[in-house]
Amino acid sequence: MYYTDLDLIRARLVETDLPAEVQLSYLQVLANLNALSILLTPEGEDDLDAPEHTQLSHLFAQHQQRRVFLETEYPALAVLSRPKGWGGN
Repeated sequence: MYYTDLDLIRARLVETDLPAEVQLSYLQVLANLNALSILLTPEGEDDLDAPEHTQLSHLFAQHQQRRVFLETEYPALAVLSRPKGWGGN
């Protein structure tokens, strides 16, 4: 399941000089990804084959593309969205 701590990212965004519309767009994309992830969690095997699941998967992929686009245009976003305690590069 996909999950991003929106409160943590919102607090980090306040400390940046990124344009307000970029911040809002990014938070909306992340919130939508969180919601779609919950909706995509199957309750049973039959749910995986449902047409709604395919539509939601497509919508999730579109939002992921939008996230990648924003993080490419504004690399600081990728850093800000790292989980608390992240220890990678």
